[in-house]
Amino acid sequence: MIPDSLTLIAALALFAACIGAWLLSASQRAAARLHLRFAAVLLAALAVAATVNLADTAALLLLPLAGTALALAAIARFARPTAPFAATIALVVALACGLGAMLTGHAMPALTALMLAGLAVIAAALNGTAPVAMLSGAALLASGLCALQMGVGAGTLLFSAAALIGLSRPQLLRSKTKAWRGAALP
Repeated sequence: MIPDSLTLIAALALFAACIGAWLLSASQRAAARLHLRFAAVLLAALAVAATVNLADTAALLLLPLAGTALALAAIARFARPTAPFAATIALVVALACGLGAMLTGHAMPALTALMLAGLAVIAAALNGTAPVAMLSGAALLASGLCALQMGVGAGTLLFSAAALIGLSRPQLLRSKTKAWRGAALP
């Protein structure tokens, strides 16, 4: 069974956003870059799953992990890098929420982890006064709400793409030189 054309276009957009996020994250510190690239791989898998009508099942596992990875990247970028043990615990809890949601058939454990990750992105972006990253956290929340309301469709995929791109793009400093935050100047 082939999904509708809007879902296919949204899956293609999410896959392109994953490739773009991978390339855009190259200028960031390793603590943020690794989590961003992990989230990009997970969301690319969600885009591929959406093309073969497996997105509703795959999203229960992939969305909480990707959201937690994005939250860890935002914390590493705007606050301070998390300790490896704390990052591991956060990812294991997200994995447990996703597996619990898959085994029980109830989406709330997975979506709760995704919502908490979106709130963590917003909090970290508030700390770094980064309005685009705050919008990325809101997009992460919206992707969870779309998945809860009508399953994984175009809305969930596009909000996930917006969250990924918003967190991976370099930020301008508020200075007269217009230097890029996180990038080396020539």
